[in-house]
Amino acid sequence: MKVTKEELPQREALLTIELEPQDMEPHLQRAYQRIVQRSNIPGFRKGKAPRAIVERFVGPDALREEALDSLLPDAIKRAIAEQELDSAGMPRVNEIEGDPPIVKATVPLEPLVELDDYLAIRADEEPVEVTEEQVRELLEHLRREQAPWEPATRPVSFGDQVTMDVRGAVDGRDILNQQGVVYVAAEENPSPVPGFVQELVGMNQGEDKEFTLTIPEGYGDEGLVGSECIFHVAVHENKEKRLPELNDEFAKGVGEGYDSLNALEEQMRVDLQSQEEQAARRRYEDKVVPLLLERTKVEISPLLVDHEVAHLLEDEREALKRQQVDMEQYLKDVGKSAEEHQEELRSVALSRLTRSYALRKVAVLENIEISPEDVEQEINALVESVGNQGDAVRRNFDTPEGKHSLSEVLLNRKTLERLTGIAKGQQSAPASAAVEQPAEASGQGGREDAGTT
Repeated sequence: MKVTKEELPQREALLTIELEPQDMEPHLQRAYQRIVQRSNIPGFRKGKAPRAIVERFVGPDALREEALDSLLPDAIKRAIAEQELDSAGMPRVNEIEGDPPIVKATVPLEPLVELDDYLAIRADEEPVEVTEEQVRELLEHLRREQAPWEPATRPVSFGDQVTMDVRGAVDGRDILNQQGVVYVAAEENPSPVPGFVQELVGMNQGEDKEFTLTIPEGYGDEGLVGSECIFHVAVHENKEKRLPELNDEFAKGVGEGYDSLNALEEQMRVDLQSQEEQAARRRYEDKVVPLLLERTKVEISPLLVDHEVAHLLEDEREALKRQQVDMEQYLKDVGKSAEEHQEELRSVALSRLTRSYALRKVAVLENIEISPEDVEQEINALVESVGNQGDAVRRNFDTPEGKHSLSEVLLNRKTLERLTGIAKGQQSAPASAAVEQPAEASGQGGREDAGTT
């Protein structure tokens, strides 16, 4: 195998790999073994036909294509190692021609990252304070959550739980028809359309009512937007919450129980303080990271950005699939072409990669590392936090892939902690000079990839 390298702009390299017959032969043999096992060739039992017969049966091109499936990743991997390239992700095969084949592949290289005096970053912290009003609001919310539903002898009011039959028709065609549906008449409830709950309020048990509402955008079939829908509602039962008194007895029934109402309130203050501190920490990170990016120059391979766009699209498809919506329908709903959507995602992908590589550069300069013991400690903490699901969590993370993923999370967390510490004016240990060089951190700034595309 002969390999030549050409440096390309924007952190990419072009490899030309000239394969020899001896490079092809092991992969051709393995391709034959795979094909013969799945082919029914007249005159031979499955898996027993000689290679020459199989090649005549399926054609030499089919055998060659099958061989290339395993040959290309192996050959490109060896070529990258031979040329000592700092590969950052999945190479792209540009062309294959000739026999033996000559392969041309583009390899994305580690981005060049330059930080300009990140130690000078400063940002003010916001004070974190839990007010008595927040405690009262949380206590009132808990009081409502704990209260049982009991039959109401009055007309429907906001906040009641109503059991009803409801039918909605547009131009005589039912678009909604449910019997015995349980509906919470919250004032902000927009279902099935805005204005419905307001019509329900004031109705009595056993009462029927008919009313008309206009279907706005974003509710149901687009073809129904602007249509007049005639609703018919029959109320069968109305329930309200009877709020318990806020006293020591109430506190004893919350969770595993508290000795007194004062003890419950104190725990609420502690929990609220923790939540507010976490939220403030995230907001502070959101303030500091852009300050880092203002001081960052990153040269990233367009191929890396393409890969990240593909990952973002796949994540979107999975999210839409869970909502039983396909990508084509989503793009139609938002009025965008696939090309326009991909161009929007390129901006998102570039921002994510820039952020990731900037933080990795900080990790290198600040000598931040994650040890196997750190990963194991985090796994143990996760297992302990989920109780009965601990075994499943351990199985998910107790693999090379799981541990690598968790290590990346921990590295990002520790780096953000260090960066926010710098922004608060805490002294940093001497860092190496911020010069233009590849980000010296393991793994890709966006996601781990292997193989070719």
